[in-house]
Parts: sequence; C-alpha cells; structure tokens
Amino acid sequence: MGEFDALFEIPTSKAGCLCYIPTLAIILWIGLSFNLKGPRCFIKEFYVPALDLSQPTTSNTTNPFLFFDLALKNILDDHSIRYGEVNLTFSYNRTPVANYIVPKFYQGTGKTALRRDVVETRGMPWDDALKVVNNGSKAVFRVDLAARPRFRFWFLYSKKKGVRIGADVEVEGTGLKVKKKDIRLNSADSKRRIGGFVLFLSLLVTSCLLY
Repeated sequence: MGEFDALFEIPTSKAGCLCYIPTLAIILWIGLSFNLKGPRCFIKEFYVPALDLSQPTTSNTTNPFLFFDLALKNILDDHSIRYGEVNLTFSYNRTPVANYIVPKFYQGTGKTALRRDVVETRGMPWDDALKVVNNGSKAVFRVDLAARPRFRFWFLYSKKKGVRIGADVEVEGTGLKVKKKDIRLNSADSKRRIGGFVLFLSLLVTSCLLY
C-alpha cells in the first residue's frame, strides 16, 4: 500500500507552497484590475444665475458664473480609489466655456465624494442663451469629465485607468437644470469588462495547483 499511496502523494514542502504565493498574488491583482468598473459620477445640482429670469438684470452686467454640485461614487466594495486631478469641462452648444480641476484625493470603498463649487465662464454667448430660455425652450450645457484614477486592492495599486464621461444638462428659465433627478455622466467607452481574461487566469491558477 505504501507504493500505491506514493503515486497520489501531493508535495507539501514549504518551498513548493511558498513559490505559489507571489504568483497567485500577481495573478489575482491582474485579474481584478482588468475587471474594474469606473466610478459613477453625477451632476446633483446645476445653476446658471444669468438665465434665472426671476433675478433683476441690467444691460451692462451679466453674472458669468456656473454653480455645480458633483458626486463621484465608488461602487466597488473591495477597491479604494486614488484620484489624480479630475478635469471638468463645461460647454454650451458644444463650445467649451469653462474649465475646473478637482484636486487629487483618496476615496475609500463604497464611498461618495461631493464637490460643490462655482466656475467662471469665458466666451459664453449669454444673449443667445437668454433668447432660448425667454422663448420657453431649454439652454443645453454639457459637462465632460476626464480622469486617470488608480485602484487599490490590499497594498497593490492598478495601472491608471482612463475615464472620459459626460452628459448634457438642460437649463430652463429658473436657471436650474430641468431634470430633478441626478444626471449621470456616462460613456460606453469607459466600461471595461474582460470576463474571458479573468476566466483564463482562473484556469491557469487551477492548472498550477494541480500540477
């Protein structure tokens, strides 16, 4: 029976076991990094004082500012996120009129970061926008976000992931956005799901353990 049992004996030396640890850690890190979902970003509030018809106006001055409330939500419960600078571009009729940079910050798992601020426009065609809302129509702004966050799992960081998302924001004669609900910034290009690659890694791990 001793010889028969020896045929099915699995090596259990410390060296044999320890050699798998760094390999499994690297494979796990790569697999999780390739299956990450980017943060979800929303415009919670958007206010344009110059288009608020209830406010007194003069022929000589126009309030050039845009007020916004941005939410960045980390939907991952096993990865934290380290952001570099987050670049926001505000446009009217597809023409950029303002830029804003959110400074670097760290975001824990499942957390939501709120950034409320005001930005000054340049080259904004206020007369055209006022005509639109005075006619009962909606002035269409656009908010685009660009960032390259890194995701942390345990003590490991992923490569920087390019995130480029945006959304149109319609504004009416109150100066507020038309939609009462939060407006999600979205882009099909920002989603990266490589299930086949993760399956391949799983099979590779299994084969290493068996052989």
